Formats: sequence, C-alpha cells, structure tokens
Amino acid sequence: MNHDFLPVGPFETGILMRAAAALLCAALSGEGLWHFARLPRITGYALVGLILGPLGLGWFGPADLPLFRVLMDFALSLLLFELGIHVHLRWLRDNPWVVASSLVEAVLTFGAVFAALVLTGNDARLSASIAAIAIGTSPAIIMRVVAETRAQGQVTQRLFVLCALNMTYSVIASKLILGELHGAFRGDWLIAVIHPLYVLLGSLGVGAALALAFKLLRGGFALSDEQGVAVLFALLLLALALLEMLGLPVALAPLLGGMMVKYLDPRPHLWPRNFGTAGAILVIVLFVMTGVSLTWGSVAAGGTTALILLAVRGGAKIAGVTLFGPASGLSVRQSLALGLALAPLSAVAFLLVEDIRVLYPDFGDRVGAVVLSMMAVMELAGPVAVQWALRYTGETGREQTS
Repeated sequence: MNHDFLPVGPFETGILMRAAAALLCAALSGEGLWHFARLPRITGYALVGLILGPLGLGWFGPADLPLFRVLMDFALSLLLFELGIHVHLRWLRDNPWVVASSLVEAVLTFGAVFAALVLTGNDARLSASIAAIAIGTSPAIIMRVVAETRAQGQVTQRLFVLCALNMTYSVIASKLILGELHGAFRGDWLIAVIHPLYVLLGSLGVGAALALAFKLLRGGFALSDEQGVAVLFALLLLALALLEMLGLPVALAPLLGGMMVKYLDPRPHLWPRNFGTAGAILVIVLFVMTGVSLTWGSVAAGGTTALILLAVRGGAKIAGVTLFGPASGLSVRQSLALGLALAPLSAVAFLLVEDIRVLYPDFGDRVGAVVLSMMAVMELAGPVAVQWALRYTGETGREQTS
C-alpha cells in the first residue's frame, strides 16, 4: 500500500509529541493546583504554557502558533457562544442601570489606560490600541471558573453580562482604531471608514445566521443528547469557515450569535452531554498556546508598563462598577467583588494583537509587547481573582472536585 500521501515526518511527529506532552502536563498541573491548593485549574494550564514557551523550556514558540490557530479559534468561539447565551437582552432592557454601569466601566478603563500610556511618553495611536484591548474581560477565565465553583447569583449573572458587553466594546473599538491605522499608514481613508462598518455588519450577519441555524436545529433535535455535541461543533466550525472566508474577526460573531439565540428562545439551554469535557480539552489547548506567545523580548519591552497598566485598569473597572452598583441593585460589597472579577485578560486580547500584527508588523509588535505581558500576568492571577470574588460574595456552590 502506498503511504506517500501521509504527511507524517520528523517535524510533524515532533509537534505531535510535544503537543501531547503539553496537554498532559497542563491537565496534571491544573488538577494539582485544584486538589492541593484549591486554586483554579485554568491557572495551571496557563502556567504550563509559560513554562513550555520561550520564557521557559522553549518547547513551543510564536512560530508554532499558526499550527494550532484553528483549535484556538474554535475553543474561543465555543466559549463566546456559550457566554452570549447567558446574556438576556430583554433583562438588560428592564435593567438600564446595568448597561449604564457597563458603559461607564468600559469608558473609565479605556480612559485610564490611554492616559497612563500617554503620560509615560507613548504616542496616541499606540495608547488607543492598547486601551481598546484593555477594555475586554477574558470569557475563557470567567466561564471556566464559574463552572468550576458552581457559582450562581446576582454577581455571577452580571459578571457574564459585563464580560460579554466588554468583549463587544473591545472588539468594536479595536476595529475602529484599526480603521484609523489604515488611513494613517496607508493613506486610504475610505477603507478607514468602511472596514469597521464591514466588520460590525458582517459579524452581525454571521451571528444571526448562527443563531437561526441553532434555533432551527434545536426544534428538530434534542441537543442535550450525545449528537448535540456534533451538531453544535459543526455549526461553529461552519461559522468559523465563513468568518475566515469573509475576513471577519473570530471574537464577535459567536458572541452576538449566542445573544440572539437567547433573545429568540429564552428557554433554559441544556448543553449536550460530554460538552463540558470536550470544551475543557479545548480550553487547555487555548491557554497553553496563548502562554507560549510571550518572549523575553516582549517582557523586556513591555513588562514594566504592563504592570502599571494592570493596576490602573483594575482600579478603573472597580470604580466603574461600584459607581452604579447601588443603583443597579448591588451592595457595595457585591460591586467591589464584581469589579475585581472583571480583571482577567486573555485569548481575545491575543487575537486582537495578532490582527494588528498581520497588517502592521512593527506597530503590532509594540502593541503586543505590552498586551501580551499584561495577559501573562492575568492568565495566572485572573482566575484566582475571579474565584476569590465569587467566594467573597457567597455565590459559590458545592465546587467541582473532579
């Protein structure tokens, strides 16, 4: 039998062996932190990514990221779609103070990070690009820590909502700034205006198609059964293929699609059996691979600035939520905890940096040096902050032990 068509060689075998070892190490590290220190498993995943990346053993590096980009995009789209389904748009209409709190928190975060960067001698375009990315909160960390702690309550529900809204603001703001970069670097101001509009409308269209397809399939299939995993994964893969074909960002359409699903069908959504296991594996891959994106050069270029910005950003988020917390029905204690829980920064930030770097490598490297350093710190500290905040409000249930 002719096996010439099989693309297995030393390079491919080496990648597979390292990937398998990384997956095993991440899983063991996560379980070890959870069982012995009661820390979130996801912190262990990120720690292994940093250890195996250029900062540690060097098993993986930025050059390996394209090989795993499809898995990373798929894992993120899965998390964003599920997050979107937690956002009830009708509830937001009846609770305008929640929206006001979200907007103020996002504006304060952008303004504080932008001002801190400008005051430390950075130019306005770089400052605006980093500030737009800094608005976002990691959906991966929020979703996994909430599931792990079985948290329920007002703070948890608002954490889902504000995380989803923050990601929407961050992606839209980043694309608006990217449009301005087209005008500044290429002199093409028509594209500068059209590109952000195309991203928003295109993402809305793909999100609507995803929501309608999900609703139709839910009417014909019992998506809580085993075949539900295949159906849901197939829908998201089709959506990713469409986004790739249209040149649209991965981070917006699945989130908007999930929100539309909840709006069209407000019934409780039961996820397929084995969904959690499959999703957990994808999350491990996501965090290991984002962890290997940081190099010593990035740390040297942006590490100190990143620490300053994390402090400024964290303060702005807490202040923004606390300002409107009482008006929206939260106590001061709950508001402080919610603001702290919004601190994580992760995979979406990485993808937004990559979108800039593909078009403008030098500028993207400057943005990435700061953002990736911020991301590395928050991938380790962010899950712990969310876990502590949820326990502080008493909303954690009987936490998972396996």
